Amino acid sequence: MKTQSIALAGLLASILSAVAGTNATLPEPTGYGLGASPDTEDEWSFEIAPYVWVANIGAETSLPWNGPDQPDSVQRLDTKITGAFMIEAMARYRSLGLLLDFSWLRLDSETHRQGTLYSGANLQTDYIYATAGLTYALPLRGNFHAELLAGARLWSISSDFDMKSGTLPGFNASVSETWVSPIIGANFRYDLTPQWTLFAEGIWGGFTNSSTQWDAYAGVCYRFSDSWSGTLGYRYLSEKYETSRYTFDIDVQGAQVGLQYMF
Repeated sequence: MKTQSIALAGLLASILSAVAGTNATLPEPTGYGLGASPDTEDEWSFEIAPYVWVANIGAETSLPWNGPDQPDSVQRLDTKITGAFMIEAMARYRSLGLLLDFSWLRLDSETHRQGTLYSGANLQTDYIYATAGLTYALPLRGNFHAELLAGARLWSISSDFDMKSGTLPGFNASVSETWVSPIIGANFRYDLTPQWTLFAEGIWGGFTNSSTQWDAYAGVCYRFSDSWSGTLGYRYLSEKYETSRYTFDIDVQGAQVGLQYMF
C-alpha cells in the first residue's frame, strides 16, 4: 500500500538566544555530523544536537490484508504528521568516537470520500530509525578533515489500518517489523573561515538481498562560539527492505537544520 508524499515542516526556536558572541576563540571541526568539537586539549568531548528535517516522504509498505481487495474509492488518503522527535549525540576520546542518532515520526492518514463497499479508511504508522556507530578521525592537517564510520542502523515500522464498514463489514489490519543492518560511512569537512565550514556526509548499508540503504547529507556549519554551532543542508535517505512476508520502501529528502551544544 502506498502512502502519499507529505511535507514535514518545523523550526528550531530561539537558536541564538543562549549563544555567546562570535568573537570567541573557535576550535577546529572534527565532528561527524555535529559541527565543531570542543577544545582539542581535552581528551574527552561530548556533543548533543537536536535537529529538524523539512522533508518530503514517499513510502510504500505491505500490510497483511484480511479483507477483499481495497476499492479505488478509498485508495486516496490525506496524510498529516501527528508527532516527531529527532536528536543526535556524540562522545569522543581523542580521535575515536561513538555516534548515536535517533528519529521517530508518526503519520496519520484517512480518507473522507465514502465508497460503496467501505465508508472510509484510517492508517496510522510509526517510523523509528536509530543509528549507532564508531568513528575514527583521520590524522590530517590544515583545513581539510575526514572521519570514518562503522556501525549499525535499526528500523522499526508499526502500521495499523482500519477499514470502516459500508456495504461490507469493516476490518482491521496491522503489521510491525524491526530489522538491523550494518552500515559504513564517511564525513568530510573543509574550513572556509574560523566560523564557516562546508561538509559532506555519506552512509551506505544493508549489503544483503533483503536490505539496501544509503544516506547523504551536505551543507554548511556556522560556529557561534566554543560551545554552540548550527548546521543547514540538504539530506536524502533511501531504505529498501523486503522479505517473503513484508516489504518496505521509503525515500526521504529535504532541508535539515540543526543546533549543536558541545562540552
